[in-house]
Amino acid sequence: MDIKNKIIEDTHLKEKDIIIPNSNLVSYDLPTSAYVDTRIFSRLLEDSRVVASYKMYWLLGLLEEVSLGNREITFRKLISRMIVGAWYPIMQYKLYFGQFDNLSKTVDYISSAYNKHSNINSKELLDFIYNSNDAILNKQIKELSYQVPYMLLSPFFEEKIKGLKSSKRVKRIIELSLSEPNVLYKIIIDKENKVVINDEWARYMVANYRIIKSWIYYKLSCFLQKRNPNVPSIIFKLDPPKSRDLSHATKLWTDIINSRHVKDIYTGNDFSAENYKELGTLSIDHFIPWSFVLHDEIWNLVPTFKNINSSKTDRLLRYENYIDDFCNTQFEAFSFICDKKRKKDLESYVDLLRLKNPLDFYKYKGREGFKEKLSTSIAPIYQIAVNQGFSVIDSIDE
Repeated sequence: MDIKNKIIEDTHLKEKDIIIPNSNLVSYDLPTSAYVDTRIFSRLLEDSRVVASYKMYWLLGLLEEVSLGNREITFRKLISRMIVGAWYPIMQYKLYFGQFDNLSKTVDYISSAYNKHSNINSKELLDFIYNSNDAILNKQIKELSYQVPYMLLSPFFEEKIKGLKSSKRVKRIIELSLSEPNVLYKIIIDKENKVVINDEWARYMVANYRIIKSWIYYKLSCFLQKRNPNVPSIIFKLDPPKSRDLSHATKLWTDIINSRHVKDIYTGNDFSAENYKELGTLSIDHFIPWSFVLHDEIWNLVPTFKNINSSKTDRLLRYENYIDDFCNTQFEAFSFICDKKRKKDLESYVDLLRLKNPLDFYKYKGREGFKEKLSTSIAPIYQIAVNQGFSVIDSIDE
């Protein structure tokens, strides 16, 4: 099964909403150049050379700095960018980076020591890390720079460093980076360790920025998919979450509330003027957090109050306590959509429940048949989210 079909199956996204880099590009065919050796460049992220995420994030940091016009870049700036890059996959999406990867340790330290939220602005986070005087954080930044600046360049000098032990290999790579004219960057070891990007490589990276970034992202998503085999849509979990438009879902649930007896599943309260005044306006919640499923399909949405939704954040409610009310509320939506014959909205249920004829299913299976099929379909998704580290609470009061 190819990547796009796998994502469709796992997430129920529509094909038009999925953008996957061209398979040839992400595999090996980066744009060629008469001025730089792209064959060596394409080997920087070979699977056999990657045991942690460092090389991908270091290369992404280089790409971003070069795109901003910078040629001399400190180790500290690049390591800071690495931490920012890993922040959202770890904090927002709970991805596991593997036992050999210490970026998670640094991300967790910053989050706990400084109460930085998972959705912090990336520039704000970059500035904070880069300018920090925290001794523990600075030690971790230094440790992250022990290998990756040097080992990324190893394909350029394969024959010349063969058989050398780690410390001698690093020293030799530094020497070769200063003497070889066609290497990606020179390594300058001084008060502020830094790299100096080769002018031809800088031009190549700027000219092919989008393609190179897609290639690195593909390599990174493959690396993370191996370590998170049951998690859907890895390729969409590498960047900060984009803003979402729930206006259609809000209008749909408003229509349902106005025509059916629907209560908030988290408080048991009616959607009345009095409760809106006390608990906030109507708000649409993702029963399984959006940061796990990465979609706004109707089958995962329920109406609640703004204050309740804000308190829930990206946590899960205990399955056995809420699944019955969730399924009952979903049946109100499903029956409303069937009665109104709103085919586009029905697609969400058709995809999840694998329904050949949703109107016949509604007519002959009714509420109990729907609840059984929905709970059976959603249970494994819920369990994977739990396994991935999304916290479970007994009620919104927690």
